[in-house]
Amino acid sequence: LVGAGGEPPVAYSMAVEEYKRLVPYAGDLEHQWGRPPGHLNSDGQRLLVHGRVFGKVFVGVQPGAGCEGDPMRLLMARGAAPHHGFAAFYAYIAHVLRAHALVHVGTHGSLEFMPGKQAGLSGACYPERLLGSLPHVYCYAADNPSEAAIAKRRSYALTLSYLPPPSAAAGLYRQLLAVGELASSYSALRESPRGAAVVEALAEA
Repeated sequence: LVGAGGEPPVAYSMAVEEYKRLVPYAGDLEHQWGRPPGHLNSDGQRLLVHGRVFGKVFVGVQPGAGCEGDPMRLLMARGAAPHHGFAAFYAYIAHVLRAHALVHVGTHGSLEFMPGKQAGLSGACYPERLLGSLPHVYCYAADNPSEAAIAKRRSYALTLSYLPPPSAAAGLYRQLLAVGELASSYSALRESPRGAAVVEALAEA
């Protein structure tokens, strides 16, 4: 999903007043992210939900966790919280779109790593707050059962396993193949008189 300027398209623009009405715990996020709308997934005035609506289906782009340099900080830090844009995204799905179910595609997102207890979640845990009673289906790679278990335990997901596509060495092609062969030659010949010639050939390649 790419809109003008390479940014995801905006499916919904949520006023701060609406956000506060739909997200009763919004005040609990302010100690970390300030007052809404904040600077993540917002235009400075309203909260932005990125995605597109196709008939009765919304295809959305899950907001970043807000701490991409240290993604586990949200899960481990005492008192951490998702940002306002993250909460608005799930509020839109549950309360504006009134979706019958939520399907996460890909391994893995941020919802199941939001702050809260590791098991037996309560109403104060953010996966519980964000999802509410919304049925949750999660397409999860079959080679990552440990994190799929987290998605089950912390976001009540029904996981659907899929096999990752097979991978193979791509190798080099065209001019890169010649450069690779020259680099290999130089490694073997750099101490010999032919080393200088290989360097010249590399520069010309």
